Amino acid sequence: MTMKFGIYVEMQNPKSNPKPHAQLYREVLEQIEHADKNGFNSFSTLEHHWFEEFSISANPLALYSAAAQRTNHIRFRTCSHVLPLHNPMVFAGQLAAADILTGGRIEVAFGRGHSWVFPKASIPLEQSRGRFMESLEILKLAWSQESFSYDGEYYKVKNVSIVPKPVQLPHPKIYTGGASNHNYELAGKEGWGVLITPMLPFSKVRQHLDIYRETCEKYGNKPDIVYVQAVYLDEDEQRAISEAEPYIKQFMAGNVSPTKEMPSREEMLAKDFAFYASGALEELVKIPYKTLVEEEYVWVGTPETIKEKVQQIVDECPGLTEISLLCTYGGMEHWRTIRTQQLFSERIMPHIHEKAPVIPG
Repeated sequence: MTMKFGIYVEMQNPKSNPKPHAQLYREVLEQIEHADKNGFNSFSTLEHHWFEEFSISANPLALYSAAAQRTNHIRFRTCSHVLPLHNPMVFAGQLAAADILTGGRIEVAFGRGHSWVFPKASIPLEQSRGRFMESLEILKLAWSQESFSYDGEYYKVKNVSIVPKPVQLPHPKIYTGGASNHNYELAGKEGWGVLITPMLPFSKVRQHLDIYRETCEKYGNKPDIVYVQAVYLDEDEQRAISEAEPYIKQFMAGNVSPTKEMPSREEMLAKDFAFYASGALEELVKIPYKTLVEEEYVWVGTPETIKEKVQQIVDECPGLTEISLLCTYGGMEHWRTIRTQQLFSERIMPHIHEKAPVIPG
């Protein structure tokens, strides 16, 4: 198997340069169609609610179902569905319906969610972990049994049969990710793939990936790593660096924007959200643009410059199966995204396919 490549979009809509929501969705559909025609294997977005500058991707399954009608091969992956926000008995059927409508092209990642979503959802912060784990258990039952019962703290049901059934049996491919060692251990144990989220240089995720690979080996599973990387391409190096700056800064600001509505640091520490209490997210927006480029939080340059960075990741990351490009930034003109996708597919992907080592499997 040769290295795969994908597209990842957060669907940010900054207040400083907003687009009508319908326009943003139309542009994303066009980007998916372009990616499908140019050899990309997957399209990924997230599930997020209430914070427009972070994302307006409130219903990714609906987006995939629409995109499937205008594409032929590209697969669709959510990074991640926020399980505590869903009734798992309902959600299992919704996932199956989307799998049917996309012709079996759905992949899923599950997460507990950011700390700022739970007050908006009227869910106590301390319930997030328990609801997440119970939802996972129920989804496993829904996919493996014709009828099931469940007696948990949050969900108690008898004789439930989930319909429809997904095209992919027993269920679509599952991924997880995030900032918790627990997630990487869980993925290794369960045989899931893992997603490395954007704006984290490879050097900063080595520990998580080591934990994942070690756990995979312990339980007899093969690593399946998807590395999401922010990219901006142009034919001219200095022009690319100059043009990308406002978009990269806006992306960082968008990712940090919901933190002002997080619960208190004391509450987050007490209720298993230590990463969010650490202040690490808020620090991201303070990183100078020059540092972001030089330390490879983002790859900015010509195809000739960037293909060497791609090859380095391929060579240094055992178990890597896909590199997914983030090349759509909030408020940016649509054609700039298409240009990066086009340059990457024409000038980088063939180079990597030729040199990439064979991935076991």
